[in-house]
Amino acid sequence: MLFSAEITDFRIIHNVLKAITMKDYVILRPMAEGLKLTLDEMKCVETSVYIPNSFFTNYNVDKSEEIIFKISLKVLVDILNIFGDEGSPSFKLSYAHVGAPLCIIMNHIEENITIDCEIRTMNVDDFDDVSLAGGCDVNKLVIKADILTELLNRLNNSADELSIKLSPDPPYFTLSATGIAGKSEVSISKNSDAVTLFQCQKTTTAVYYFNNIRTVLKVMAYADKVGISTGDSGLLGLQLVITSDDKQMYVEYYVTSQYLAD
Repeated sequence: MLFSAEITDFRIIHNVLKAITMKDYVILRPMAEGLKLTLDEMKCVETSVYIPNSFFTNYNVDKSEEIIFKISLKVLVDILNIFGDEGSPSFKLSYAHVGAPLCIIMNHIEENITIDCEIRTMNVDDFDDVSLAGGCDVNKLVIKADILTELLNRLNNSADELSIKLSPDPPYFTLSATGIAGKSEVSISKNSDAVTLFQCQKTTTAVYYFNNIRTVLKVMAYADKVGISTGDSGLLGLQLVITSDDKQMYVEYYVTSQYLAD
């Protein structure tokens, strides 16, 4: 058995995966330190979900070889939704060998129901595991997720572009949305109670497709805090921390800018 894992309550994992179901396939990489799921996307956007091994009640990986395969994300989410919101069913994953299906066993203890499923796996060709994170090494802000969501929702929802500015000078962090209806802008100080970390070496301003930022709002609803990091190239990194029963999982979202602004 190359990989096996068990978790007693997978509700938060299901909610997060459902929120990022924007692409057909997801790449699974079971590693000793945890399970990483990466959306099979274009190079301009990178989305990964990282579930540490401590999140599982049992977690075993064959360390003698690299394990990587691709499955249908929609099928996985649909399977996890079989019981809906009823009870707290357990969830077991297993992957026997290269080319084998991903086996899923769900046990609903309250109803004494066990469901056994298999998802066809596919080989991953030319997978580049070099994260974009290295390009976000200039400025970093950590803010409460609900506050960041509120700031984004204050902006013009029909806007096409979102400008993000981090500066060592007031107002420190500014979001600006521009569209046909005009421009809207919100700011927050580094001294706000919502900000837990502010590291800004120099002013960076970049513009992004607002739709690329909106896609992460669904996941942000489950997060406690969000790390926002930027680099000289305009690359934006969002690191979401999600806590469930004192255990944490993470979602990383990187998006390239349309252009740098003055």
